[in-house]
Amino acid sequence: MKNEKQMIEKCRVCAATTGIVYLCDTYNEHSKTTSISHYRCTTCGSVFVGNSVDGEELGVAYSTLDSKKYYEEIVSENIKKMNTASGYLKSVVPHDASIIDVGTGDGLFVEVLRKAGFSDVSAHEIEGTDLTKINNIASYIYQDFDYKTIPSDKFDAITLLDVVEHVIEPQYLIETCARILKDGGLIYFHTPVVTKTDRFMHFLLRLPILKKAGAIWQRGRTSIFHLANYTPESLTLILEDAGFSEIDIKVKNELSWPVTKYVRTYLLEKQGLPGFIAPLLSPFFYPLLATDTFNANKSIVSARKVAKIA
Repeated sequence: MKNEKQMIEKCRVCAATTGIVYLCDTYNEHSKTTSISHYRCTTCGSVFVGNSVDGEELGVAYSTLDSKKYYEEIVSENIKKMNTASGYLKSVVPHDASIIDVGTGDGLFVEVLRKAGFSDVSAHEIEGTDLTKINNIASYIYQDFDYKTIPSDKFDAITLLDVVEHVIEPQYLIETCARILKDGGLIYFHTPVVTKTDRFMHFLLRLPILKKAGAIWQRGRTSIFHLANYTPESLTLILEDAGFSEIDIKVKNELSWPVTKYVRTYLLEKQGLPGFIAPLLSPFFYPLLATDTFNANKSIVSARKVAKIA
């Protein structure tokens, strides 16, 4: 595996062409790009995958995963997050507002929103995703790779729960959200951010004896599946550039799995170590993984589309 600085043209998030710091390379077994190069942008603070990948390669990568098993594993934590999101939406948009859930996954959030009393909820996902279970409750289902089937100036609110980190061009996604929202419409999303634990692990990458630990950590943070971890500054930048205001960003710890599963999956199994020792190691990793103090890893973001001047 390469372990030397790879040159790239710009930051994936803010498009800065200077101040890009190489972190490490990690192995990727899910697509043709077998060595993932990780970078940090000193302009916006984001950490991102520098490799050039396209939608076809991402599709291949995601096809290697057991989506049904994945959604079953994260359902309890997902429901908590979705209930928080629907509660917030009920406080800021009317029950008859037109809402679209972009990157809806298995469609669970559409079900949650309908149960919360919202009557007009649509969904978007990539082509080939099976969304038959929400056929009878979604107002409309859009499926494509570039969002072009979604009409402009259509929706009062758009939600993206753990979506922004997956896209090749985050600025294009946020600009698309502005396009499909009505003037004054709400964007609401959750997405990962760089944490104190991340920065500590980046420091370890500079130490010969401990750099492997830093690389193991980074492999679990950015990958062919999670192309970027943001900062409040970078999120503000791309939102403002797309025409949003009233930006509110809260940062907190939000995990999809119990700590034991993270230790088993990313520390033990990927290193060929026995997974049964995960419960013994988990108490040592809990402060680094599951607290706001060190690992406030998720941003909860809302903003309004600026109304066009007549």
